[in-house]
Amino acid sequence: MTGGLVRLGVVGCGWIGAQHVKAWEQVARATSNAFTIAAVCDSDVERARSCAAAVSRWQERPVRVHTQLAALLGDGVDGVDICVPTHLHESAARAALGAGAHVLIEKPLAPSMDAAVRIARAAASTDRIVSLGENHRRTLTVRTLRWLLRDMQLLGVPELVQAQRVRYEAPSRRRDQWRSRRVTGGGGWAIDNGAHLLDTLTYVLGPVESVTAQAKRLRVRPCAGGPTEVDEREDFLTALLRFESGITGVFSCVSSLPGADDFRFAIRGTHAALIDNGTANGELFHAPEPTARVHEPGESPRPLAGYFDDYRRSLSDADRERLFPYGLTDDFAIECAEFLRAVQGGGTVEIGPDAAMRTLATSLAFYESAVAGHTVCVADVLAGTVHAYQDTIRPGPLSGDFAEHRTVWPLAAGVSTWGPS
Repeated sequence: MTGGLVRLGVVGCGWIGAQHVKAWEQVARATSNAFTIAAVCDSDVERARSCAAAVSRWQERPVRVHTQLAALLGDGVDGVDICVPTHLHESAARAALGAGAHVLIEKPLAPSMDAAVRIARAAASTDRIVSLGENHRRTLTVRTLRWLLRDMQLLGVPELVQAQRVRYEAPSRRRDQWRSRRVTGGGGWAIDNGAHLLDTLTYVLGPVESVTAQAKRLRVRPCAGGPTEVDEREDFLTALLRFESGITGVFSCVSSLPGADDFRFAIRGTHAALIDNGTANGELFHAPEPTARVHEPGESPRPLAGYFDDYRRSLSDADRERLFPYGLTDDFAIECAEFLRAVQGGGTVEIGPDAAMRTLATSLAFYESAVAGHTVCVADVLAGTVHAYQDTIRPGPLSGDFAEHRTVWPLAAGVSTWGPS
């Protein structure tokens, strides 16, 4: 569309939906109210009403409240911001596209490649925009990191990525939620929070070519208040990554082994290294933090934040407006503003269906490799020729449970070991 007030709908009023509403408030102030949140929708009417009330605190125009997506789409919205659980992404996106609405959708695009392909085809057939809501790459920190590595060559040739998160979580009873179930969440660390890190690494270092992974579920974590008796996600995930450039990545995320917490993130090159050990909140998946330090031989370590001003000065006016539209700096607000501008006809989106599917295929390659017991190429997952793990993302009893993956210990008599006997 060109000109006129853009009418938007928010679909899903849980935690992430609330974050998006806060971001839209920033966009409204920056754009002099170039849009309106015309309606919100959630299966829980009280959540929907609370979301509408939050919008009404900064928007004068009324907000309609719905519990059915069809009703929201019947209000004639130009675009929808989809913030529902992963297993509902496909149905919500395709319904919106079919109604002629553009789509901003939270990561991951879908729980499987088949579902993601159907979303992409629907977008192509309707000539509507689909933008992935992946906020972290849009932070000043990650933008600066990409500039330092790609344009300034600060680290020399990057050769090694290290990403480790070890935080013990006792297996106490927890509230059942959609993330606990494979059929609704699609998996654990690699497809949920880990998708942030994988997108950041792809954005900074280029695509991952192959993954060699192990996944285990070492602890029984009971769930209460839902259909799943135990948390079905892995609690032990390790992987060796090979990037298309030849860079090596070493990844681990463990929540089942007791001991001191250990968080490490590093990109090591032939000239220098970026190191973020013990990030502020132990958030490996949001690494690097602004406090990460660049270590150059013979130089005092310099925090990544110390390069922010240099990076800003390097941007042309056009790049500054593209990367930080309307002068916004909040990552959620930037992704929303970018979507708004594209709907208005004034720009493109950074993460369309193709890029979103590539990141999803990388996440799923972890699980496909763990199931297959050997290295898996991301391209094969993307093409749909490797899908054994994805075949288990279905209603009914869980098959291919990572609880079946066990270490044999102590070693049986007669098992050979390195070194003297």
